[in-house]
Amino acid sequence: MMATLFFLALFLLGLLLALRPLLGPKEPFPEPPRREELLRELEVLKEEVEALEGEEKKRALARMVEVERLLEGYRPPAPRPFRPWPVALVLGAVVLLGVGLWRYTLPRLPGETTVTQRQEARELKALADKARRTGEVEDLLAWGRRAYELQAFDQAAEAYLEVLKKDPKNVEAVRRVGILLFMGGRPEEARIFLEIAQGADPEAAEGWLFLGNLYFQEGRMQEAIAAWEKYLEAGGEAKERVEALIAMAKAQAQGGKDGRSVYEARCAACHGLQGEGGVGPRLKGNPILKVPEAVREIVLQGRGTMPAVPLSEEELEALLGYLGSL
Repeated sequence: MMATLFFLALFLLGLLLALRPLLGPKEPFPEPPRREELLRELEVLKEEVEALEGEEKKRALARMVEVERLLEGYRPPAPRPFRPWPVALVLGAVVLLGVGLWRYTLPRLPGETTVTQRQEARELKALADKARRTGEVEDLLAWGRRAYELQAFDQAAEAYLEVLKKDPKNVEAVRRVGILLFMGGRPEEARIFLEIAQGADPEAAEGWLFLGNLYFQEGRMQEAIAAWEKYLEAGGEAKERVEALIAMAKAQAQGGKDGRSVYEARCAACHGLQGEGGVGPRLKGNPILKVPEAVREIVLQGRGTMPAVPLSEEELEALLGYLGSL
C-alpha cells in the first residue's frame, strides 16, 4: 500500500513538472485602454524621427523612450522557453521507478505481494498444469507436495484426491487428505484417513502429530498422548512443543472445568499453550476476543480450517472468560 501511494505521488509530481512550462505565468495587469494609444504614438514617432533634426529630433527620441517605459508595464512577460530534456528525464525516472515498484512489490496475482510469492505462484501453476496434463501419479504428488508446503490447501486437496483415484493405497495421499480434512473441520472423516495412514506407515511423524491433535480436541487424552509419543519416537521436529502438549494432556486427563483447563484441553494443541499461535492463529492480543458472541460461534461451528469444538455450556462460558483474559 505504501509503495503504491509513493509511486502515485511521484507520478503526479512528474506530471506537474511536465505541464508547468505549458501553463506559463499570467499577464500581471489587465489590458488598459491607453496601451493602444501609446502603441500608435510610438509608431508615429518612429516614422517622424527619421525626418527630424536638431532639438526636435532629440525631443522625439526622448518621447519614444518615455513611451517605451510606459508600455513596459502593459506588455505581458515573455513566455518561458520550453526545455524538453528536464521534463523527459523526470518522466523517465518516474516511469522506471513505477515499473520497478510494479515488478517487485505490487501484487499481480491474488494474494501475491512479493517477488518470492510470484515465483512460487508461477512454480505451483507450472506443476499444476503438468499434473493435469499428464495425470501421472508422480506429477500429481509433486503438485500436491508443493501446494501443501505453500499452504495452498485447495490445490493440495485436489492433487492428493486425484492421486487416490489412480492409486488408492498411496499412503502419503491418504495421510495428507486426512490432515486436510481435519483442518477443514471434518474430524470424523479425518480420523479414518489418518488412522489408516499411520497403520500403514507408522514412521510418518506428521501423521502422528495431527492424529494426536485430533484426539486432543475430542477430549481423548490418553489416545492423544499415545499419538504424540509415537510422533517423538518417529523423530518429529517439534519435540519441545509436543513434549509440552503431552505434559498438558496428562494434567488435563485428571479433569477440570475452569477456563484455563478447557483451553489447554481443547485449544492449546493448535493455538499454543499461551495463545501464541501454532497450527491455528495467534489468540493472545487478537481483537476478536473482545467479541464473545463471535468467539462462541467460531468455537461451536468452526470457521475456515478450524473445526467445530463440542463444549458444554459450562465449559464454553469458562473458556470465553479465560480467552478474555489473554
